[in-house]
Order: sequence, then structure tokens, then C-alpha cells
Amino acid sequence: MEKHNLYLLVLTILSVIILPGFGCRQTNTSGDADNIQSLVVWGLWQDSSMMEPIIKAFTDSTGVKVEYKKIASVATYEKTLLEALAQGRGPDVFVIHHTWVEGKRGIMTPAPASIIDERSAQEEFVDVVHQDLVRDGLIYLALFYNRDLLSAASVAKPPATWDEFQQVIERVTKVNRLGIIEQSGAALGTAANVNRASDMMQLLMMQSGLDIKKTAAGSRVDIANETGTRALTFFTDFSNKSKKVYTWNLQQDYSLDAFASGKTAMMVSYAYNIPVIQAKNPRLNLGIAAIPQIADSKPITFASYWPFAVSTTSRAPQTAWQFVRFLTSAAAANPLNVAQHLPPARRDSIASVQRDPLTGVFADQALLATSWPRVDIASSDAIFNTMIDDVVTGAASVEDVLRRAQDQLQALSKEDDNIQ
Repeated sequence: MEKHNLYLLVLTILSVIILPGFGCRQTNTSGDADNIQSLVVWGLWQDSSMMEPIIKAFTDSTGVKVEYKKIASVATYEKTLLEALAQGRGPDVFVIHHTWVEGKRGIMTPAPASIIDERSAQEEFVDVVHQDLVRDGLIYLALFYNRDLLSAASVAKPPATWDEFQQVIERVTKVNRLGIIEQSGAALGTAANVNRASDMMQLLMMQSGLDIKKTAAGSRVDIANETGTRALTFFTDFSNKSKKVYTWNLQQDYSLDAFASGKTAMMVSYAYNIPVIQAKNPRLNLGIAAIPQIADSKPITFASYWPFAVSTTSRAPQTAWQFVRFLTSAAAANPLNVAQHLPPARRDSIASVQRDPLTGVFADQALLATSWPRVDIASSDAIFNTMIDDVVTGAASVEDVLRRAQDQLQALSKEDDNIQ
């Protein structure tokens, strides 16, 4: 029987969860002496000031000092991390994107069962954790809406299905005689000026029935089919002047700015953009609703997350795991979530924020979140974004861009197989 190891404990920019993983290695704790005096931790999302109370509490209880470093650039983080580890100057604990897990197990040390095991992970954290990464499992997309603009269009509540979403678009959008969009129903339909359009496209495909085939060579994602055509056409129709749902184009301001300015009624985004929007416009009458679903289908929302892993080069892997486990406790995680206006993913903490008007929706969606095994997030995002805008600009047909994107995604998977 295959042995299950826990490779990752996750402190996401949304919440704190645990990610279990497959593997057969045992944590090497020889030489992991109690006299280890310090750990080095790299992160991307939490400022040192947020981490300081947690680090102090850990140091007070263990005597182990922790040096925390927030890496400034997400774009160059992967390269910086791999170079540091290869040169022997890397951290004991580091954050990675969940899509890197399959290709980077060689740099991660699994957790000792005495610190966290699969059963504990399943009992303490939401189901997607176990379902998504116990095969080797959060940020959730939700619908941001301007209450005032919907009320002005006599829309009593935000849309719950995509059919209702289209109806709201038609009621809210205002296009003048010159064809200029004066008020957009939603920031949707293009990639170049829509924040995380690639995630939105992937969500629509998953809701439509994205087919992920498991093969001996890995996972194959089939999108050059009716499912992919339906999802891509639905998305790009919002920027198609010939459609009733036309509400957006490449001439619009960037989606976050357009929404914050009150020119756009709805957008799909993540919890971490709540403070961004509020900083841009503190008076905006912001509402958050669950992501729309396909009527009469199983609800699905999109998960993306950045877990903390323990390095194979750590001189003290067990101590490092003790620190990461400490991060996932309710006592440590809840204050971080509050400070960042983000919901928890611990089962015992979800109820405390479910009634919050902004973050409560994200907490509820923890129970619906899913993802798919992308190999390289930056390259995959670029493929989906190009696919969208090539349709929008008329550079290629829907069928052609889907076929090309599928080939490119498969090529990425093969490259990753060769690296492993």
C-alpha cells in the first residue's frame, strides 16, 4: 500500500490550511538536535509585522529563533528560491504555489506523523485540502458588486446563476449612441485589462465539466471540445459588440480601477482584493456574493493557494515542521486572517466569520473550492490569457485557440515529466 506523507502546511494569503501529499520518503531527523537555535522562513504575503507575534510566541515556547523574510517580487520568486536552495543558502521553510508541488517534491521534506498526519488534516481542515492534494489541498473566487449600481437598475440581489448574471448585465450596462460603454455591467470578457482573467476562464471550464484525464505520463487536460468552446464563448461574449451581453472591451480601465471608480457594477475577484478596492474608494457600497453557478449543477468555485513547505536542505526539518504546524493553529492563524481581512479554512474557525458581510462568502466557499493540476502557473496563465484575447481581437477562431492552448498545456506537462 502506498504511504501518505504530509508535504505541506499551508498558510495561504486567504487562510491557513494543511495540504497532505503522496510520497514514500521518511523525514530524516538524525542530527535534528534540540540545540538548533534558529530557522529561516521565506514568505510572500505576510509582512514581518504580522508574523512578529507568532514568531515571538514560538520562540518563547521553544527557544528557537525565527528569521522571517518577505520576498518582494512574486514574478521572480520561484527563480530566487531555487537558486538559493541550490547554492545552500536557502530557507528552512518557504512558501510555494500549490501548482508547483508535483514538480518540486525533490526540494520538500514531508512532515513526521508525530507532528501532523493525514487523519488530523482531514479532521481539522476543509474537504478540498484532502481531495486536492491527498494524491500526493485557499483563495476563492467570489462576485464583487456595487450595491448602488444594482439598486439603481432595480436589481434586488446579486445573481446566483450565470443566466441571472447575463440578465443583470443587460439591465445595468449603458452604451451611448457612439458605441462607448459609459457604465459596464461587469469586468469580464477580455484578459489584458481583467484581473486574474485566466482563473475566471479556468473556473468556467471546471463548472462546464473540464475533462482531466489521468495517464501514465501524468494529467492531460482536454479543452479543445464542446466544453471548452462553450466556456470560452460565454466568457468572450461579454466583449462582443454583436451580443446582448456586451459590457466590456479592451478600452476599459483595468478591472480593479473600473470597479473601484463606480463605473463597473460587478467583477469576479479574490478576498485579498477587498482592502485594495476599499483603499481606492472607501465610500464604495461594496457587496460580496458567491460566484455564480450553472443552474441545476454542482456548485464549484476556484481554489488557488500558496503553501509553506520545509526544505530538504534544512538542518532541522523536525523543528521547521513544528514551526509550520504552529502557524496553522487557530491561535496563530485567526489573528493573521483578521489582520488581512481574510476568512479561515480551519473547520473550527469558519463559523466565526460566516456572518461577516465581506469575508463570510469566502468562508462558505471553502466547502466548494476545487482546482486542477496545472504544471506551471505563470505559463498556464499566459496560455489562457492569450487564448482569450486572440478570440477578442479576432486573431483566431475559438476552435483554433482552444486546440493551440491544449497542445501548449500538454507540452508543459511533458516538460515537467522530463524535469522530474
